[in-house]
Amino acid sequence: MTKKDRRPVSLVVCDLDGTLLGPGGTGIDKAKKVADFSRSHSIGITVATGRVYGAVVEYVKCLGISLPVITNGGARVAAVGAEPIYEKIIDAELARAVSRELRSLNLPFYYLSGKDILTEWEGPETIAYSESISFDIRVVPSLEPLGVSPTQIAVRAQASEAPRLLELFRRRWSAKLTVIRSLPHLIEFQAPGVSKASALEFLAGSYGIGPDRVLAVGDGLNDLDMLSWAGRSACVGNGCQEAKAVASYVASGTYAEGVMEAVKNFIGT
Repeated sequence: MTKKDRRPVSLVVCDLDGTLLGPGGTGIDKAKKVADFSRSHSIGITVATGRVYGAVVEYVKCLGISLPVITNGGARVAAVGAEPIYEKIIDAELARAVSRELRSLNLPFYYLSGKDILTEWEGPETIAYSESISFDIRVVPSLEPLGVSPTQIAVRAQASEAPRLLELFRRRWSAKLTVIRSLPHLIEFQAPGVSKASALEFLAGSYGIGPDRVLAVGDGLNDLDMLSWAGRSACVGNGCQEAKAVASYVASGTYAEGVMEAVKNFIGT
């Protein structure tokens, strides 16, 4: 896709970490410039992130985004301060069964539920996870008696072990759950059919916007389906090779600067 395609872009949807934001949530000022630029051209903008809803609220407020945001890996769509307009959960009994297997493998795992992240795992993995998203993770003695129906079960693993575990979990659970590798060290269980793409299709459709008028921008493995669904897609310069291969435009700039480059390319400025 090049500047020659002049069909109007009505909606820009960006991944958050590694796309609009740099490492550790840096670059918010540059990200805000992207949001302001899009709105100045009468283009709606929102985010689609694997983060739990509660961990994105302050960023969304800072960016001035009023549209519903896609969070929890595509399992939740809600505007800040409003009830979700779309939410897919894992049945509590099924979540318990998955948790038992993860305990037997001695793997740190986390329930993403609505606005919160819950875990039984105390240790450096939980501290690192919390610090990476600047969000407090609630540690409980046991998830079993809580009866939680999470939107995701996230598993932290060694990057070198993740491919083997992903294959194992898919063999065991693919009939009942979607299992993806969202980051080199992170595997996620979700309800069947959950993805950023399915949530984006719902969100865009609720505004009468077809995929040909959507620009999706991402950097990682959990962005691939969204990049494939959107009529226009871009990968920032720091993105993984898989995302660059799927995107119709690869920016030379990194993080928010790459997003700005992509937006300008597709609106012809």
